Amino acid sequence: MQDKEHIEKLEIREINPHEKVIEENLKKVLTSLKVEKRLKEPIIVDKETKVILDGHHRVKAFKILGLREIPCRLIDYSSDEITVEPHQNGDVSKKEVIEKGLGDGLFPPKTSKHRMKEV
Repeated sequence: MQDKEHIEKLEIREINPHEKVIEENLKKVLTSLKVEKRLKEPIIVDKETKVILDGHHRVKAFKILGLREIPCRLIDYSSDEITVEPHQNGDVSKKEVIEKGLGDGLFPPKTSKHRMKEV
């Protein structure tokens, strides 16, 4: 899968969230960023639609800190190597994740969990 993904900085205004954030978790991420002075892991974004698959709290924290770009691991979300499942209860599909990311509303926090097959 490594040949199908790469990391690049994207402007935050270009990427699309699909879930809301949990304020308590956001505070933890902000504290970590202020102490560490760096992002430990890039966020994960669909390369086609720029929908955030993992990293909503980090993106929100970057916005609050006034940063305009964030490191992103761009992946092919249509790949069978990537699956989505409900983080807690319910059901969610890749199509619904993309629709939320490109539409007007957001899922509640922690609605989806994405898994990538290791190579």
